[in-house]
Amino acid sequence: MLWLLLLLFVDSFDTDFRSGLIALKEGNLVVAQSRLESASKLQPANPRVWLALAQAYWKANKPAEAQSAAQRAEALTKDPALLHGLAFYYSEIGNNQKAADLLWSAIQQDAHYESYYLEIAQLCFKQQNFNSALEALRAGRKIFPESVQLELATGVAYYGLRRFPEAIDAFLRTIELDPSPEQPYVFLGRMFDQAEAKLPKIRTVFAAFAKKSPDNYLSSFLYAKTFAIDDPGRAEALLRRSISLNAAFPDSHFDLGVLLENSGGRQRLEEAIREMQRCIELNPNDPVAHYHLARLYDQAGKAAEARAERELHRKLSQP
Repeated sequence: MLWLLLLLFVDSFDTDFRSGLIALKEGNLVVAQSRLESASKLQPANPRVWLALAQAYWKANKPAEAQSAAQRAEALTKDPALLHGLAFYYSEIGNNQKAADLLWSAIQQDAHYESYYLEIAQLCFKQQNFNSALEALRAGRKIFPESVQLELATGVAYYGLRRFPEAIDAFLRTIELDPSPEQPYVFLGRMFDQAEAKLPKIRTVFAAFAKKSPDNYLSSFLYAKTFAIDDPGRAEALLRRSISLNAAFPDSHFDLGVLLENSGGRQRLEEAIREMQRCIELNPNDPVAHYHLARLYDQAGKAAEARAERELHRKLSQP
C-alpha cells in the first residue's frame, strides 16, 4: 500500500510540474503559478520547481516572490545544469553580476562546459568589464586551448581594453584555428594604425581571405586596406570591387573617398566628394565621414557646404 501511495504522489507531482511548465511556456501565468505552487508543496526540496516558479512569478510581475523562489532553488542545488538555468534567469531579469557568479559556481562543479566561460564573458561585455571577461576566458582556454570561440572572445576583450597588440595576436590565432568566421578579420581591419610589425602577417591573412572568398565584399575591402599606403592603385581597384559586390557598405565608400582625396586632380576630387556623400547617406551619424567631407568641400571651394559639415561633425562628436 505504501509503495502505491508513493507512486501516486510522484505521478501527482509530475502532472502538476509538467502542466505548470507548459502553461508557463504558453504564457498562461495564472495556471502556471497554480500548478507549480502545487508541485512545490509535493516536493519542496526540488530545485527545478523553484526555478520554474521564479520565472512564473517574475513574468507575473511579482519580483519579491520571484527572488525568494530563485534563492530557494539556489540553496537546494549544486547541479551545474540547474545553476546554469538560474544564471539564465538572472540574466533575463537584468542581474548580470549574479548570473556570472552562478556560472562560476557551475564551473566549480564541472569545469568542462566551454559555453559557461563564453557566457560569463558575454555577461562581462554587457557591463564593459573586460578584465573579468579575460579572467573567465583564460580559465576556459586552459581547458579548451583549441577553442575558436574562446580565442575570438579573448581578442574582443583585449580590444575593449585597448590592448591592441594582444588583441591582434588573439585574432590572428583565431584565424589560424579556423579561417571561416568573419569577425576576426573585421577587428583586424580596425587596428591597422596599431598593427606595426604585424602588418605583413595581416596582409597575408587578408590575401588568403580574398582568395578563398573572391565574391565577398568584405574580403576585397579588407585586402584593399593593406595596400592603401604602398600601392594605392591596387587598393582602389579592390575598393571598387567591394562596392560592386555590396554598394550598401559605407566603409568601402569612405575608404575610396579618402583614397581619391589623396590622389589629386579636380575630377578625382569630385568623385571623392560623391563617395563620401554616399558613405554619409548610408551612415549619417559617423562624425569622421562628416569631417572628411568638410575637408573635401574646402578643397572644392564650397565654403558653405564645408561649414555645414563641420557643424555636423562637431555635434556628432559630442559625448
